[in-house]
Parts: sequence; structure tokens; C-alpha cells
Amino acid sequence: MERFDAIIIGAGPCGIGAALKLKEAGVNFAIINAGTPGGKVNIAPRVDNYPGFKEIPGPDLAFELYKRLLDKKIDIIPDKILSLTKEGEEFVLKGEYGEYTAKAVLIASGTFERKIGLPKEEEMLGHGLSYCSICDGHFFKGVDVAVIGGGNAALKEAIHLSKIVKKLYVIHRRNEFRGSVNLVNELKAMDNVEIITPYISKEILADDKIYGLVIENREDGSLRTLDIQGLFPLVGQLPNTQFVQIPGVLNEWGTIPVERNMESSCKGLFAGGDVLPREIRQIYLAQHDGVVAANSIIEYLKK
Repeated sequence: MERFDAIIIGAGPCGIGAALKLKEAGVNFAIINAGTPGGKVNIAPRVDNYPGFKEIPGPDLAFELYKRLLDKKIDIIPDKILSLTKEGEEFVLKGEYGEYTAKAVLIASGTFERKIGLPKEEEMLGHGLSYCSICDGHFFKGVDVAVIGGGNAALKEAIHLSKIVKKLYVIHRRNEFRGSVNLVNELKAMDNVEIITPYISKEILADDKIYGLVIENREDGSLRTLDIQGLFPLVGQLPNTQFVQIPGVLNEWGTIPVERNMESSCKGLFAGGDVLPREIRQIYLAQHDGVVAANSIIEYLKK
């Protein structure tokens, strides 16, 4: 079992921001991450107006963030945390490959994709269904594809796909989009894009690969079948907090309410980034959370 004064779960913008601050303060800490450093930034087709960049591809920005860790010689422990408990004054973390203890923990584990809940959804993952256009868009060059969703993330991924695929359907359950009007207008101006509202998905048509999608009009109940070879359900994110086994930390939605110093209801347990119950999720906000949490961890350890 490896022992540290502090552990950061997640190497996205929040975790990286906290790690840099803890390193600067000389804290004995570890950053544990199961995926690619940079978190969800890696799958953003583009990031607009991040400080220092008017526009930058998500993977490029993720690498810029990761380079900050490399420059400070901060290593990442590659492991997926399966459980987090507290025994006395110490936190115990069990991962797929190891066990760890710490006096303070920052949960910066981000989110994972919400499923649309249709039969064949998980079965077709990698066989015409994907949750990431920047990762898999090139597999759909010159074919017909559908995106399900109406938030900024879905709209940005749709714009990215529109430049690759033959025909793109954007399906949203409401007539109004939650995402930016500018992004919606950008899609409407594209010749190969058809926006379909207010529709919901009813059935994925597939054998060994996807060949169609049945959708239903929410106003009159009429059905329509789209001939597609690719499907991107982009209907939101769920907090990656299922490993937290400390009573009272999670709310009913699985997010973690915190005080202004980023401390949860459990002393010594902090949270930041997309695991918080906030409406607006931005990279710079997650980084800010990380720095605030790191300062709070430093003060907590002094006590």
C-alpha cells in the first residue's frame, strides 16, 4: 500500500491545476488517472476562447496542459480507482492495480457519457456507434451519420463531423437547443446537415453494424427511419463518482456539493471540476477549482 499526504483522482484541468500547486508547495502527493491526461478536453473537436488561444483543437490543448506536468516532473499513476473510503483520519483508495492511503483527497474525476438507453446501444459501440467524433470521426468519411443531442458539446461534435461525413442528421428532443445559437446557425448553414426536431430515438437498426435509426416525433407520435451508418449519442454526461463510498458526500445526482474552499461534507475530502453540481462547465473553472482545492489541502495538512 502506497502512502501519501494527498491524492488527486483525475488528470483533467482540475487535477492538473491542483497538482501544479501542490508540487510548488512541496506536498507529498500523487495524481492517479485511468485515462488520457487532459480528460474530456481530449475529445473536444475545438475549444473556443480559452485564455491564450482564440481557438484550439481539444487534443492540442490537452497536451499543452499535460506538458505542464511534464515540465514540473510530476508523474501520473495509471490506475482506475474502484473505491474510496475513510478509516479514522486516513482515506483508503483501492484501484485496479494498487491500494493507496492519504490524509487528504481531491476528487477531480470528471464525467462519463450518458447512454440513450436503447437496445443494441452497448453492443454497437465500435460497430457504427461512438461517443466521440474527434476519436472516431475518420471512420465515417463519406457516409451518412446521425448525432443525438442539443448541448454545446453535441453541436461542436456535429460541426466537426459535418466536414467528414456525406450527410449529417442532428436530432434533438426539443425545438429549442440548449447550446449556443451561433453553433446552431453554423450547422444550419451547412448543405449536408439536416436538423430534426422535436424527435427522440426509438430503435437502433443493426445486424453486425448499424444501418438505420428509427425516431419518433414528440408532438404527433409519427415515426421516421433514417438510413445511417454511424450514430453519435451526445446527450450529456454523468459524474464519475461511483467509487465514492463515504456516506453523505454525494447528492441524489451523484455530484459532490462543496464549500467555497472546495471541501465536501467529509473533512479532508475535496472536489472540483465537472463532479460539482454546477450548470456551467468550463475548462478555466475546473482549473480554478483545482488551485483553490490545492490551497485548501495545504492548509488542511498544516492542521
